[in-house]
Amino acid sequence: MKIIRVLCRIFTWLCMIFISAMMLLMVLEVLDRALFNRSIVGSTEWAQVLLLCNMSSFGASVLANRQVKVNILTSKLGPKAQVILDIVILTLTALTIAVLSWQQFNYAMTSFKQHISYINIPIPQWPFVAVFAMSYGVAALTAVLLVIRKVGSAIKGEWELEAAMEDTDELFAFGTTGVIAQRMERKKAGGENDGT
Repeated sequence: MKIIRVLCRIFTWLCMIFISAMMLLMVLEVLDRALFNRSIVGSTEWAQVLLLCNMSSFGASVLANRQVKVNILTSKLGPKAQVILDIVILTLTALTIAVLSWQQFNYAMTSFKQHISYINIPIPQWPFVAVFAMSYGVAALTAVLLVIRKVGSAIKGEWELEAAMEDTDELFAFGTTGVIAQRMERKKAGGENDGT
């Protein structure tokens, strides 16, 4: 899990860099049009490339439970049902993301072999598609590890604790100061009740 946390943090930083670059590009484009009545060559393609790369934080969003999740139904379920439903949904998520990652990886390889470049900007497509593919691969691995954690908790009978955590990796999202992390430490230390 430590390796996944590190990879997710790297892709989060990449995402922030890509978003900053896209914002800067849009500001420069507006200024260029307003002051000089011209456009930056390839600005539309650059915006598309940078927007695509913004998906690189997908694994981090899965790990920190920051993806959009409709819990209007799941909040009404008991802890066992919530954990079982999470296992099923995360398994389907991991499979779907893995397929998308594999397809993008194949496209990156094809793009590399055929020397495909963007039309207005003279750079190859494959590095950007590869970043997309790798970030989705990390997201798929993240979902798989969460499934393993949930199955392990279910085997140990820790339904309530796992249901309270949902999908969140407390160490990634909040560090060691998270409420769930503190409860787990108290439980490991023994003697103290989970709810205190």
